[in-house]
Amino acid sequence: MDVEKLVDEDHCVRAIWELAGRLDLRRYHEQIAEVEGSAGREHTDPRLLISLWLYAYGRGISSARELARQCEYEPGCQWLCGLQPVSHRTLSGFRSENKAGLDDLFAQVLGMLSAEGLITLERVTLDGTKSKANASGNTFRGREKIAAHLEAAREQVRLLNEEAENEEKLAARRSAARRRAVRQRASRLEAAWREVERLQQEKRHDRKDFVARASTTDPQAHVMRNGEGGTVPSYNVHVVTDTKHGLVVNVEATTDAIDYRQLDAALQRCEEKVGQLPQQIVADG
Repeated sequence: MDVEKLVDEDHCVRAIWELAGRLDLRRYHEQIAEVEGSAGREHTDPRLLISLWLYAYGRGISSARELARQCEYEPGCQWLCGLQPVSHRTLSGFRSENKAGLDDLFAQVLGMLSAEGLITLERVTLDGTKSKANASGNTFRGREKIAAHLEAAREQVRLLNEEAENEEKLAARRSAARRRAVRQRASRLEAAWREVERLQQEKRHDRKDFVARASTTDPQAHVMRNGEGGTVPSYNVHVVTDTKHGLVVNVEATTDAIDYRQLDAALQRCEEKVGQLPQQIVADG
């Protein structure tokens, strides 16, 4: 099969590949480069992974598993990969290991769009939408219950670590999976404890009878009122969009249910990403 015939000459994926080739990718190559005395890491070309994520985000895909699946049949992804598969672990690991770098890279992309006149900042819009968290209402616990669960989790970690010393009792893989699950639960409980402490400190001067609660499965999520009038654990996602071409300038997920408190923060992020403030911003009440 002729790979070049997978997509048309004017297909956007070709522009993304060219764009990625003009970005400063030295920090990604330094992670895998050969140095004196040791070999370099075997790794997929950072330019390819960045191009795949830019192409995926442009099509509304944020899941590494879904992107890996699309590399098996979607023409744009196949063209980028040269018909070779890419593991979802490779895609996910690259994104999680390089979060700060990718944020800077996306800022470079915004800078290029701005230089080409595609982002003018003559007028931007700001709006927030409640996004349901991966937690149910009955996972929220107060300080005492979280402390009790945390102590039980720590004890379970200790017992499983002792059990791991005698691997003859359990298969190595099964034992490791159990220990990993317990450690993850303990980590979530630790995060929930810290969130309760933070909320208690913030609200102490506002209401003396305030009792902070946090979810044991999604500690950062806060209960918010949704569009249907109910309340569910959620995040408040704010998007700043340049109106000329409808391009998103920045996105931020917060735990603050009040939209108007995000205006100053959104303007600050806009200036950090693009290097200037918009001439006009449109927001609702």
